[in-house]
Amino acid sequence: MRKGLIAGAVFACAALAGCSGGGATPEPSTSAPEAPAPPSSSRTAPAKSLQVADQCGVLTPEQLQSLGVSIPPAPDETQGMAGCSFVSGAAGSDTGWNAFVTVTTKQTMQQFSESHTTAQQTTVGEYPAVNTQINNRNCTVAVDVSDQGSVIVNGLSRDPAVNGCDAMKKVAETVVPNLPNA
Repeated sequence: MRKGLIAGAVFACAALAGCSGGGATPEPSTSAPEAPAPPSSSRTAPAKSLQVADQCGVLTPEQLQSLGVSIPPAPDETQGMAGCSFVSGAAGSDTGWNAFVTVTTKQTMQQFSESHTTAQQTTVGEYPAVNTQINNRNCTVAVDVSDQGSVIVNGLSRDPAVNGCDAMKKVAETVVPNLPNA
């Protein structure tokens, strides 16, 4: 079930390439010129290292307890990215949340934002971030911690009264300070 919930919320990235023939007269353009690429980052906080030996070790035992994680973290993968699944609250209950966390070099926050038209800007601590929310309960937060990648927290609140983005942002706010500066 975790992979089904996560798969719909993460990752589409495409690159465009153009060619022109040598010596041929170019045809006039019928489309507007492409906008310049956005700056790589508006981050002012120190870049973080994305080298994580244990994706499930991004939270300390004390933090797991503080967040209410009730099931041992489990290594997981979605969309080709290694990460870890964390579960808060009693299994099978309508309280708590499920989260997939990855510290990844496969997608920057900017790439995530560009591939999700509904992405809304926010912050996680001192770091720029974006979130996408499918409904009140499902959310993905991507945090700009490096020009080479990001921290992505994707999951859902099982409690209809708890906003999924609030829950995922709280997880991200706990993970990011644990990463060493680059």
